[in-house]
Amino acid sequence: MPEPTFRLVTLIAAYTGMRLEEICNLRNEDIQEVDGIPCFLIRPHPEDKWTPKTEAGTRNVPIHSTLLDWGILDFRKDGEKFLFSELKTPQSGPRGTDFGRNFSKFKTTIDLPAAITFHSFRHTVSTRLRNQAGDLRELWIDALLGHEASHKSQGARTYLSGITTENLKQTVETVRCPTFRLRQNL
Repeated sequence: MPEPTFRLVTLIAAYTGMRLEEICNLRNEDIQEVDGIPCFLIRPHPEDKWTPKTEAGTRNVPIHSTLLDWGILDFRKDGEKFLFSELKTPQSGPRGTDFGRNFSKFKTTIDLPAAITFHSFRHTVSTRLRNQAGDLRELWIDALLGHEASHKSQGARTYLSGITTENLKQTVETVRCPTFRLRQNL
């Protein structure tokens, strides 16, 4: 797997909390501006028999400024359907299966514990957002991560549908990761 692909899939997870399959199934057309903010559009793609895990999983995820600085918008390739066109869909299993295996191999080379999985990025982002001091609302975090609202009231459902892209951008921008450099030749 090309190192830039490995690096960028990992960075997207670290800065957005997106699920591996959401990242691996991103199409070039799924990067669009919404309300003037670059976003990943997580949405069903029935032609490939792929849908987000839950109804709440269909959402817009503002692209973190660090990912923009890393050149995510320049990563798109003309004539390719998928953002990560080098990832292939195996005969059995989802599109991210091979990436997940490569990540597991890589983590052992850097002595990460077996309990750490790719999904750990999602848990880390969720925990960091929920522990933020400030103006982040639980509903914004749930909307960003594609979680079903823990508040099932009609008011919560109405409010969830009215969360602005700017609120989601504010939420995603609070994610901070230590700076690191993945070694070459992954």
